[in-house]
Amino acid sequence: MRSARTEERALAGGLGRVELLDDPDDSEYAWIENISDHGARVISRRRWRSGDYLLITSRYPPFHSTAAIVVYCQTLMVGLYAVGCESTSGRALQLLEKRAASEIQGHPGS
Repeated sequence: MRSARTEERALAGGLGRVELLDDPDDSEYAWIENISDHGARVISRRRWRSGDYLLITSRYPPFHSTAAIVVYCQTLMVGLYAVGCESTSGRALQLLEKRAASEIQGHPGS
């Protein structure tokens, strides 16, 4: 059994984009509820499967974009899910590629 989390979480409370890592067309905008050193909790309108690899992109600094794996997907109510994601790099969520920064500045795909 896992012990209680001791790491601090930052309340993000912002809109972000969640997409399958290998299929950017399979995506949605979701609410990033909180972020810790090792992952994030996202509120989504779809059920993601445990083990899905996602790219989570926040629209606001200091958290930009990271690859993560879905650890759990919990039904909150019909059509709304809490998704626990763990960063695949094992570090805090951070900018992994220039794409996120260029999208924020209005230059998609640069």
